[in-house]
Amino acid sequence: MFDEVKGMLPVSGNAYDGEIVLQIKAAALDLTRTAEIIMPGEITISMDPASGKITDDSTVKDELIITTIATWCAARIGNPPNYDKLIAAYEMLKGALRLSSDYSDYPSEGDG
Repeated sequence: MFDEVKGMLPVSGNAYDGEIVLQIKAAALDLTRTAEIIMPGEITISMDPASGKITDDSTVKDELIITTIATWCAARIGNPPNYDKLIAAYEMLKGALRLSSDYSDYPSEGDG
């Protein structure tokens, strides 16, 4: 998951790796904190502070989840000039996840 998210961000090198790890975890917590969205897998990422080595044993492979988390990260890493648009995009993606029976316990339209 780390490599996928980092690859979607306008960063190069390793200077932001620690922040990316932190923001991936924060995004996952934001998505699941109200139990409205069910994460399809687990996010288990860590960074060794001494070596900077990233260990990523995450089992989340869902592209929509990864894109949503990458959007959260893009809004919060650095000082993006399009912060408001990124936050709006994140909230839109989060809303779509919340409404989909693939990611929640709530039935979709037509279910039921």
